[in-house]
Amino acid sequence: IASIMSRVRDLKNKYRNEDNITDELNCTKISADTTDNSGTVNQIMMTNNPEDWLCFLLRLEKKGIPQMDLSILNRLIGRYSQAVTALPAEKHSEDESYARILVRFAELKALQDPEEARDQFHLARLNCKKFAFVHVAFAQFELSQ
Repeated sequence: IASIMSRVRDLKNKYRNEDNITDELNCTKISADTTDNSGTVNQIMMTNNPEDWLCFLLRLEKKGIPQMDLSILNRLIGRYSQAVTALPAEKHSEDESYARILVRFAELKALQDPEEARDQFHLARLNCKKFAFVHVAFAQFELSQ
């Protein structure tokens, strides 16, 4: 039994490492695209998976500091808006990645227009009620205002 368990652990580690390599290759592919990322967005829209959108958006955020660079902020807001539009709330309201997209979109909007941010937070709270971080982020936003 110990030998079998050891072999199972080895297999799990092997496949886990292969998944990480695949993720790294995907990240490299996305990072290598220095254009407007339209090819990547088209790929993501075909699967329309919140996890893929979130991964892509977080990689975009690493390219700069939205609080310091207005062009990056505008680009991010545009992409987050595209993601929110592409992902129907009825289908993804139970998905944590979808909730994180909504919250981050609202946080970015808060840098431009607090009233629009408040609307986005209300949308996030309405659609993703079961996630505590959504309510905490909204409370932090309200406190900051």
